Amino acid sequence: MSSLSPDSPATPNFNEIQSGGSVLKMASYQTVLFDIDDTLIDFKRSETLSLASTYAHFFTQVATKEAFLRDYHRINQALWKQVEEGTISSSILGSLRFQQLAELYHIPFSSDVPKYYEGQLIVNSHWIDGAKELLDALKKHKIQLGFVSNGFAHIQHAKSKSLRLSDYSDVLIISEEVGWAKPDPKIFHHTLDRLNTTSNGTLMFGDSLTSDGEGARRMGMSFCWYNPSRASAKDWLPDHILHDLTEDSVSFLLP
Repeated sequence: MSSLSPDSPATPNFNEIQSGGSVLKMASYQTVLFDIDDTLIDFKRSETLSLASTYAHFFTQVATKEAFLRDYHRINQALWKQVEEGTISSSILGSLRFQQLAELYHIPFSSDVPKYYEGQLIVNSHWIDGAKELLDALKKHKIQLGFVSNGFAHIQHAKSKSLRLSDYSDVLIISEEVGWAKPDPKIFHHTLDRLNTTSNGTLMFGDSLTSDGEGARRMGMSFCWYNPSRASAKDWLPDHILHDLTEDSVSFLLP
């Protein structure tokens, strides 16, 4: 195991695993549940490329690219918050965000727009650096894996097929299909039931404090926050924090 990186504290923080070093060994975790977007798959890259293409195809006459991106992200974030709060279903979000954009720009809504955008998300799916290697290592060490996503079912299944997530687990739980979204404990109970295990000895691994982290808290599960932007955890401290998925950073996951 390599030494801690130069900017790490002399005495490692028990909860935070810095790039280039590790603190804990994972003897107590037999199961790891993974979020997908922005945890394993580089959704930000996919989204950036897909939005640029969607703008070029449909919106150049009604808004600047900067205004389009600003308006889309504002609408999209507000709608996803409603999904997490359980006030709307993710099944309508894909079209609703572009319907609201069309209303904002005073143009007719076309179902071709969300269909095109979602197709681009699939085409532009790529692993986050180190993610595939992490899954390979966990599989090699016979650690049970599962995937839990609030994403759209048809997109997540297409991504799963493209990146062969089924090589690592046949348990892919998607909120749109089961009727509960993270952080609702019901979706985690359902996932654990499918894996025939319990929250004891299970780690939730994801990039969102509000859906992945809060869901793990409600279940009494440990939580590893994938936090490449080095944002601050304001209200509570996750059990583990990773800034990248390099071999040294994730070594605490391996027995």
